Amino acid sequence: MQTNYDYIIIGSGSAGAVIANRLTASGQHSVLLLEAGPKDRYFWMNVPMAFMRTLQHGGFAWYDPSLATQSVGGRTIAITQGKTLGGGSSINGMLYVRGQKEDFDDWRDAGCDGWGWDDVLPYFKKSENLERGGSDEHHGRSGELKLSWVDDLPLTSRLSMQAMREFGLPFNEDINGGYQDGVGYLLATIHRGRRQSTAKAFLHPIRDKRRNLTILTDAHVRKIRIADGRATGVDVATKKGERAFTARREVILSAGAIGSPHILQHSGIGDAAHLKSVGVEPLVHSPLVGENLQDHLFGHLKFRVASRRYSINHKLRSTPRMVVELAKWMVMGGGLLGTSSSHFCAFIKSDEALSRPDLQLAMRPFSMLQLKRGVTTDTFPGMMISAIQTRPYSRGNVRILSSDPMQRARVDMNHLSDDRDIATLIGGIRQIRRIANMPALKDVVTEELDPGPGHVSDEELAAYLRATASTVAHPVGTVRMGGEGAPLDSRLKLRGVEGLRVADASVMPRITSGNTNAPSIMIGEKAADLILADVRN
Repeated sequence: MQTNYDYIIIGSGSAGAVIANRLTASGQHSVLLLEAGPKDRYFWMNVPMAFMRTLQHGGFAWYDPSLATQSVGGRTIAITQGKTLGGGSSINGMLYVRGQKEDFDDWRDAGCDGWGWDDVLPYFKKSENLERGGSDEHHGRSGELKLSWVDDLPLTSRLSMQAMREFGLPFNEDINGGYQDGVGYLLATIHRGRRQSTAKAFLHPIRDKRRNLTILTDAHVRKIRIADGRATGVDVATKKGERAFTARREVILSAGAIGSPHILQHSGIGDAAHLKSVGVEPLVHSPLVGENLQDHLFGHLKFRVASRRYSINHKLRSTPRMVVELAKWMVMGGGLLGTSSSHFCAFIKSDEALSRPDLQLAMRPFSMLQLKRGVTTDTFPGMMISAIQTRPYSRGNVRILSSDPMQRARVDMNHLSDDRDIATLIGGIRQIRRIANMPALKDVVTEELDPGPGHVSDEELAAYLRATASTVAHPVGTVRMGGEGAPLDSRLKLRGVEGLRVADASVMPRITSGNTNAPSIMIGEKAADLILADVRN
């Protein structure tokens, strides 16, 4: 195995896999793609509704316990991130949600030149392969990432969508067209009933065809080597021992919002005083590396429904039924196992005075019970509708605690530390309750179980949320791009070090309004274009 490459990419997730594909397309550049986790060779990874089983496997994800804080009732909430080829796209709920056009225009206006909605839309489209529906203005038809609509809904999902229409939400034909207001069908990274991770879309088709691409799994990057102000390579721990690799052009860090600041800090890039305090020699004083951590939180409402007709809990818990469903999936790619984690979603305002939605509602025709690691379905017929604050105000951080790069950094999500986040989620709970009382659901919903009718006041609902709110596992923002003071410039170059870029969810100055997989893929597309433009120039 060679040790010198033009480019070294750290992380094969939603962005890293895309970058590896684009940089090797011409055949002119050699690329080493490093992944800390194993290959994505796990049968259940292919089955969309088996994502809970994949998460409970434990071998394909990082489980970083967030620092326990009083703002979440003294709880530790584990932040799950992918650790396999494809990263989070190999283990997530497969929802493809871009966000609102204003999200990206706000990035642009905050000093991220070239990242407005009109700038990034072509990169969203470049990856997409959407066979039907949506407009050509907003969707790509020939990209590598095959998407499908989640529009073959079971009875309770259809009735819940009808209830939201009765509540007054308009039907939105395409929530990915820049404007999210209303209720609409979801796009999912699923094709013919099978998960479409970025590994499946961008790596598997080329890994044996492009001799200029080397993929190394179970490769834990200890640090980026920096000499004379330039990133020159990486030190890697593998199953066969320590390895060193050299990058002739650039090192591209794509290890996610937890992994990327972890690696930077162990490489001597971060707040100098903090690095010294844990025994790491500071090379570049960049105090905002690891700061600005943001995440989405679920506020769940669980309902008991009238009968099994209105819930799939009994199917998900029954081995014989699941054997039948698995056979359906293997033969036709359809059935219960071939769909996404949520069946549709709505975007609403917590306050009518707002100019755009700040809540995402996710509906499922099943109900879940939280376990120590992962979830399981309830034993009775149930359904859930969850409120997600799309643009939280709370900010946390990621900081290493020792000079040992094999010890994961401390993650302080600081969830719900800003009271505005609680107020927004309370607004979501109140609106979901009204939706559950609409005529379409009057014969379906028999009882609100969580938080329950005893939680009425703001104080009671706030206490419920602090005790039960769960992460959507969308950490972003810890190596943000932007104007002066941000760790990265708008071309994703790390200030203070030549030949080093970051390209993943950590570069977002502010979290997008919805699931973060699609924006991360877009970041990978744009990053590759920026890198290749520098070669041409």
